[in-house]
Amino acid sequence: MLKLVILALALIAFAVFALSVRIIFKRNGRFPNTHISQNEALRKQGIQCASHDDNSCHQCSCGIKE
Repeated sequence: MLKLVILALALIAFAVFALSVRIIFKRNGRFPNTHISQNEALRKQGIQCASHDDNSCHQCSCGIKE
């Protein structure tokens, strides 16, 4: 039982290390920004964040009341 727990902890530690190699060893390493508003390809297509669209819809002066 103890061997299984140690093995599981070792595998989890290895997985965390493997996922963070780029961040740890790259100078000024950061997690990639995956927010829609920061994606240039989506901005070119006019795609925005859903919460941004919702906020702009509530602030418009189109005369539509909810």
